[in-house]
Amino acid sequence: MKTKLIVLFIFISLFNGYSQKRFEAKKLGFSIDVPKDWIAVENDEILKNLNSYDFTQEQLDELLKSYNSSVNLASFTKYDSKKVSGIIPTIKIRTNKNETNNSKDFLKFVSNSTESAKKSLSNFKFIDSPVIIKISNLDVIKFSVQFTLNNGGKEYEIVSNSCYIPKNGYYISLNFIEEFNKEDNKLFFEELIKSIVLTN
Repeated sequence: MKTKLIVLFIFISLFNGYSQKRFEAKKLGFSIDVPKDWIAVENDEILKNLNSYDFTQEQLDELLKSYNSSVNLASFTKYDSKKVSGIIPTIKIRTNKNETNNSKDFLKFVSNSTESAKKSLSNFKFIDSPVIIKISNLDVIKFSVQFTLNNGGKEYEIVSNSCYIPKNGYYISLNFIEEFNKEDNKLFFEELIKSIVLTN
């Protein structure tokens, strides 16, 4: 009986630790599980515009392409930055411009874009090179990198796990950033990737 109670307690603890909520951008055909106890910073204005108006697909594509730089849809941090210093595990969901027409060209674009990252980030290297994987039977790009970030005279080794989802004229980027060897949330990130649903 005691053994059963211990097993039940462990199961409940794990379930509570990984309880999820869902982030959804309906007009983009994108949704993903996010930890319910993480701190959410959603771009309410962008999401409201996307979800409130009956855009045609062409209008939506043009709207997202019209932004000169990336549009942050939402960010989720594991800890409160006012209470915890240093690099906090963070999930960022954005849209960016995409001028490619197929998966192979998009893969090449992602690989080439890292060249500029190498110039601006110290000790930049791939942990996992960009590859095409399937999510909801659609091609997306997944990769992970490591680099050194200087902040306030202190160096931090950063790991960034990424998933890029190409759309017509733009792509959705999902980035999970954390400090190397401080916490290891890679398996957790893999579970988030598995939770992605793409509907168009």
